[in-house]
Amino acid sequence: MNPDEDAEIPYDPDDGEESAISYSPDDEPPAAAGIGSALAHAEQQLGTQSGVHGMGMTKTPAGEDAIVVYVEDQQALSQLPATVDGYPIVGEVTGEIRPL
Repeated sequence: MNPDEDAEIPYDPDDGEESAISYSPDDEPPAAAGIGSALAHAEQQLGTQSGVHGMGMTKTPAGEDAIVVYVEDQQALSQLPATVDGYPIVGEVTGEIRPL
């Protein structure tokens, strides 16, 4: 390729061609929507359980989407379900969490 050559690919959004993949900035990837929905269900299901301090999204060591649940102690950890909506629950003992 000659350094003086223009390598840009022209783009005309009005040329009538459709892209192979449709995209909308408001679209959420299906996997993210699934884990987000599962997290919301976990918050409803486990949020008031004694010893549960918080939740979030994480990955398992195998790279699967999972829900992390922060709990105060082993007793609270033992009360967690294995999955919510098919996503694994990863419990993490944090101890007591207090506001500063």
